[in-house]
Amino acid sequence: MSIDKELREELRQAADSMQCPPDLYGRVRQSYQHYVNEKRGRSPMKKCMLAGIAAVAILIPSAAFAASYLADDIFGSSETIEQHGGTQEDYQAMEGMLQAAKGKLTEDEFKEYTELTKQLMQLKLQITDENGVKHEEKLTKEEQQQFEQLTSRLAPYFEKINGTAKP
Repeated sequence: MSIDKELREELRQAADSMQCPPDLYGRVRQSYQHYVNEKRGRSPMKKCMLAGIAAVAILIPSAAFAASYLADDIFGSSETIEQHGGTQEDYQAMEGMLQAAKGKLTEDEFKEYTELTKQLMQLKLQITDENGVKHEEKLTKEEQQQFEQLTSRLAPYFEKINGTAKP
């Protein structure tokens, strides 16, 4: 046998022959119970996790409401559309289209797209009355030409956004 095994065996025999006083068992048990109870009382990980979940549950919806709409850059606000016979659904549809454009166009393309769309919408708002009826005869010849130029310049962007562009 090696010296380590012999020493271990001797120590085990000595430990088996020892008798511990009964009050020592009681103190060790009491100390262990105190440690377990203290550990149960504090659970910092659970508290941090709950605080994080609560923060996320509050912040995400508030961030969604606080986010500026892309359509506000074009119309100013949803009230502008409503004054011209549009609805909140029309405004949300325009916002969805702008969000899709932002995802599919490059940054420079998106800037040009929004500028062209803004000009086109200003012309459309000019010819639309409070009932939502378009009166194209309100446009001057120059405005009609500008309207046609804007729609032709926007056509490739619409194709790219809708996925009908040819590669």
